[in-house]
Amino acid sequence: MEKHDVIVVGAGISGLSTAYHLKQHNRDLDMLIVDKAQGYGQGNTGRSAAGFRDMFSSRINHLLSSSTISFYKYIQEEMHHELGMKFVGYLFLAANNERGRTLESNIKNIPGTRRIEKDELRKSLSIADLDQESAEMLSLDPAEFGIFGGNCGIVEPDLICDFYYNALMEMDVNFSFGTSVQKLSLDPVKKLDFPGEPFLWQEKFIGPLETTSGQISADKYVIATDTWANYLLDPVGIDSHQRPKKRQIFQISGPSVEKLLFTDSFSRYGILPFTILPSHGIYLRPALKERSLWIGVSDDIGRDFSFVEDPEAEQDFYESGVYPVLSAYFPQLKDSKVTSKWAGYYSYNTIDKNPYIFKTMNAIVVTGTSGSGILKGDAIGRVTAALTEGKDVALLYSGDKININDLGVTGRNVDTEHIIL
Repeated sequence: MEKHDVIVVGAGISGLSTAYHLKQHNRDLDMLIVDKAQGYGQGNTGRSAAGFRDMFSSRINHLLSSSTISFYKYIQEEMHHELGMKFVGYLFLAANNERGRTLESNIKNIPGTRRIEKDELRKSLSIADLDQESAEMLSLDPAEFGIFGGNCGIVEPDLICDFYYNALMEMDVNFSFGTSVQKLSLDPVKKLDFPGEPFLWQEKFIGPLETTSGQISADKYVIATDTWANYLLDPVGIDSHQRPKKRQIFQISGPSVEKLLFTDSFSRYGILPFTILPSHGIYLRPALKERSLWIGVSDDIGRDFSFVEDPEAEQDFYESGVYPVLSAYFPQLKDSKVTSKWAGYYSYNTIDKNPYIFKTMNAIVVTGTSGSGILKGDAIGRVTAALTEGKDVALLYSGDKININDLGVTGRNVDTEHIIL
């Protein structure tokens, strides 16, 4: 049976980043990364909206994201590893009502943000005044101002994963793709060789993993399987503190889309920022290479917690749910067509919307990123690596420090996040 110092289960952004920082700290570490896909970053990492922002209401989420953005920028600009990172900005549109004022108070003090008034929005976006009947029927708030974040933008997740993967290969980390972990086993710390061990009264630890390629074992395990965590943890009675939420993205194209996409008003890239509408959480993500827009939404009530292996985007959801709202704000998009669509899952922390990183026996669990794992990926990896190494404090790339317990279960100390996209 294979035996390693550390086995990381999951080759998405959290698993790769954790492995990278563990190996950076200890080059002699014998590490194996296991993933059931045929390559890295092929789960929900590769199905995301591929944006980055530091505009969060939670202090911890802001620290994690701003540090990660700084590290990604360093990789691209100083290490010359292209990440497709473009600081096109994030633009939150809002009304002058309680909801809009709450949004502004949550993010207005973040460095790099500025308020954009209604006249400038009309000029820059050609956004329409709402039809009163449609606004009432669809429960829409008008776009009366915007909050623009300059330290935000779009990125290519596969290129971020490329960086970590190539670095790990250079550090002699082993990968086992196409290997599905089917079961975690529990073993007694003090083995008595009695049938039926471990018993209730025995201290336990995670023993060998049952996989489609046979048994593998390690002193420590990192469970970075995103929404698949419950499949592994539920049978042994470990709460992952997350549930899956299906998320969908629809790519729309056409002449009117291109006209909206290209604008010189916000950044040197001359394209629309990642734009969030005032109502129902619908967003527009620029897709420059395709000359298109990606349309998505973080729908909550009415979206169940069911999970299937390969989720599909629902055309009817776009046509009856998303499109009426989108076209109310941008009537010029009525001639746009859905040219591609896909779906994935958020590993959804239903309590406070911050990541969970905690130790149980000889396993470290990282989960509950609530759709922003890429935005915080490097910092999450640093925190997870620090916990795996037995440290009490994690040092982020930004120089900020985070107490490990703040993101754990016992001693958890985070603010509830109110801005989930």
